[in-house]
Order: sequence, then structure tokens, then C-alpha cells
Amino acid sequence: MSFFKVSSINSGTLDRINPLLLPLPWLLVLVLIGVFAAMKYSGTEEAKIVPAQTAKLFPHVFITDVEVRQFDHEGAIHYQMNTPLIRHFQINAKPSNLDYSLFETPVFMLVNDPNKPGWFVTAQEGRREDDGLWFILTKDVLARHTSEKEGEITISTNDLRLNTQDQFAETSKAVTMRDAKSQTTALGLRADLKREHIELLSHVKGTHEP
Repeated sequence: MSFFKVSSINSGTLDRINPLLLPLPWLLVLVLIGVFAAMKYSGTEEAKIVPAQTAKLFPHVFITDVEVRQFDHEGAIHYQMNTPLIRHFQINAKPSNLDYSLFETPVFMLVNDPNKPGWFVTAQEGRREDDGLWFILTKDVLARHTSEKEGEITISTNDLRLNTQDQFAETSKAVTMRDAKSQTTALGLRADLKREHIELLSHVKGTHEP
């Protein structure tokens, strides 16, 4: 077994050394010094980049125990939304169409005719962009309605876009629709809630009880 001692080497000395004239242990030392320098430089660069990647965006505004109602031109209720918490995020120093709001466990009631049952839509989470009328509902989304012909109808999915102004809903995700005597599954849905017209887009399968 051989032992060797390494004297201190600065960058100027390294520039004047011919690697071909060095014995094998010295070549190994120079390689290790180069690897260590590269690792140190790489670690410094990563330390500069990581904080920017892990930076968190904090809400600009908190609103709790919210109830929103919108009425039609005759004074009848058009829709109502309840949520225990809204967090509004402002991306830049000034408001812009990049801003958005997050809703915790929102509950929507959509009414077209005051004399008929409306639609109730619930979800674990909701999001609304500041540049549109669409709510993006996620996690355990459930739409429920009582029809004069079919009785209670439920639609469940994990992702639903809801336009409360036009009372229209759509998704490209898996959907399950149930009523008193049948269950239907599909991939994708477009629903005109105002007219009670529901279109299942593809991969439709169903069971029906007599």
C-alpha cells in the first residue's frame, strides 16, 4: 500500500503543470480537485435557483362566510353561491386578468323558474379566473336536481366547469349520472341546466331497472 501527501496547490501552479509528466497519484489528485470544484460550483448555482422555484404565492384577500346572490330583471333569484372561505390571489402589483380566486367547499343553487326545483352543485374546491364567468370545480363534484319525469337526478365527477350566468356545465372527465331506475357512465358531458338538456359525449354505458 502506498501513501502520499498533497501540498497546497493554487490555480497558478495548476496552469504550469503538464499532466503527462505527473505520476498516477498526482493525476488522481488533480481529477478529484476538478470534481470537487465542479460540485461546489453546481451546488452554488442550485442554491441560487431553488428559492425561486419554491416561492409561495400568498392570498391578497381573505373573505369568510360568503353568500352571493344574483337576481334576474324581474327580481327573482337566478343563482346563489355559499362558501366558508374565499382566497383571492393577485399575481402582479396591480390587478390583472391573471388574478384568480379559490373557493372552499362551494355550494351553488341555480334557478331558472321560481316555481320549479333548481339545480344544486357542490364540490370540495372551486376556482374562478378574473377574466371570465366560469367556475372550475374539482374533487367530489356533485350536481343534483329533481325532475318532474325522472325524479331526483345526480351527476358526479371530479372536474366540472360551471357557468352560473348561462347555467351551463361541461367536463371532459369521467361522469356518472343516476336517477331512480338507471345509472349511466360516460366520458365527458355538456349540460344545459336551464333547459334540463344533458349530453353525454363518449364511452356511454348504462344499466336500467324495469
